[in-house]
Amino acid sequence: MSSPESSHPCAQVSLTVKQCHSKHGIQDEDCVQEELEEKRCYSRLLCQKEATRFYDDAIIDGRASCSTLVELFAFPENDLLLPTGGVGKDQRNYCRRVVHALANCMSKQTVKKTYK
Repeated sequence: MSSPESSHPCAQVSLTVKQCHSKHGIQDEDCVQEELEEKRCYSRLLCQKEATRFYDDAIIDGRASCSTLVELFAFPENDLLLPTGGVGKDQRNYCRRVVHALANCMSKQTVKKTYK
């Protein structure tokens, strides 16, 4: 029989974050990818419309989303999805609004961590 924690959609990514923090410390930058994956999971669960705009809606040539641009520091391989000439001011401003909407939605949520 599975526990309630293991049946939660974000249980595995939360556990991965906890394990990373145990290994590297909570302030270390070594866990940023894991933390962003956890944020993605909870965002998709709790703020579906805003998460879709951030993670899925293409803003650049049908290839890159706002998350591609905003999370570039953590996922440098995403640089290949961005235009060589850089990202335009309009696209950056759009992503700023999308990020704000997602952060606003998430700030209204109560999230109980699912790992032990």
